[in-house]
Amino acid sequence: MSTISFKTHIANNHYTLVRKQSKVIIMKNCAVITEYNPFHTGHKYQLDTLKAQGVDNIFCVMSGPFVQSAMPAFCDKALRAECAVLGGANAVIELPTVYATASAQLFAEGGMKIISGIKGITHLAMGAVGNSDDILRIADIKISHAEKFTTKLKAELEQGKSYNAATATALTRIYGDLHPDKPTVAGLFNDPNNILCIEYISAIDKYCANMQPIIIERKGAAYNDISTDVEYVSATAIRTADEGGNLSAMQKYIPFNYDKICDSRRHAAADLELYKKLTLYAIKRASVDDINKLRNCSEGMEYLLKKVSHLNSIDDIVNAAIGKRYGKKRIYRLFLDLHLGIEKGLTDKQFCTRLLACKSDFDFSLLPNCVKTTNAQIKNAAQNCPDVQKVLQIDINATNLYNTLSDIIGDYFNYSLVKV
Repeated sequence: MSTISFKTHIANNHYTLVRKQSKVIIMKNCAVITEYNPFHTGHKYQLDTLKAQGVDNIFCVMSGPFVQSAMPAFCDKALRAECAVLGGANAVIELPTVYATASAQLFAEGGMKIISGIKGITHLAMGAVGNSDDILRIADIKISHAEKFTTKLKAELEQGKSYNAATATALTRIYGDLHPDKPTVAGLFNDPNNILCIEYISAIDKYCANMQPIIIERKGAAYNDISTDVEYVSATAIRTADEGGNLSAMQKYIPFNYDKICDSRRHAAADLELYKKLTLYAIKRASVDDINKLRNCSEGMEYLLKKVSHLNSIDDIVNAAIGKRYGKKRIYRLFLDLHLGIEKGLTDKQFCTRLLACKSDFDFSLLPNCVKTTNAQIKNAAQNCPDVQKVLQIDINATNLYNTLSDIIGDYFNYSLVKV
């Protein structure tokens, strides 16, 4: 298998779709890119499915204090990482904030930059709700028909569509041209899990072409579905119940550390109203040039945001700014860029990160060089490389902001490896 290119795997449908645990796959080390916001029974199902295949080690690359929506995590990263290890992971590695709060493509690429360095890595697992063959074919378009995709994407963007909408339209049309006998795949792009799968597979080809994707069919509620009368609820349903003061109704879906999570939500939940007020001040204070430098700023966003910055609430500013070109998540990511100082180009720089948690018998020799196990190692890496220091500073800023919002004492370096 190691001599076959990833494009050949795609062309031959040489990938793994896990439907039943009875199907045995030879895996050594498998990785998952995730948020666990919070860790629930659906996540445990995924890890249980992988363990049933006889995998030696499961590596989780997990968001830290802020997640992809650019909002503070439901609870502290140490607690979420501990839940993951209790749930079957052998090690949990922090995904640097510059990737954890980025678009699907950069989220996937950041994870793969770490995973590609794991010794003996053979698979990347991912969850999907769409047709897995369609997902694989769409990923093949991004990989094997990159020039055609870029041309179509540019044409859609020039019509004033957002990047996500333009991407979906471009890929759907190319898919129809290449597979005229297949049903349309337009609906597949409605679910973020499917979009992430496409980006994960594309990132595999870019960073570790001999790795195999494992597509695990998502069970129960879809992403952002707040239904509670299903076998597996979404993380959104759990967070929504907590917002309504009814987290106890979700206890059966939180398999580990339920009491700790409840205590965290009572005493260390991020104050979202304070976050909005700080953001309102930040956007009013920022100049057009300040905004223009940010990672998520393009196509004149700086002028639009300054035009509406006279409004007296963040909700009003967001509602005035969203439209066909800019979605709510894009704007919130730009706000977080402003808070943390995430400027363009940071995702191209060398970085280091930390091992958050692991099993007590974990083999540390499997870790990539960029993953450190102590604060001293992280500080040393930053001192020896300006780029590492720049990316690390964003993680330091993110921790300071999260801790301020959550009334937590300490900073990025007030952390000790969690062993289970």
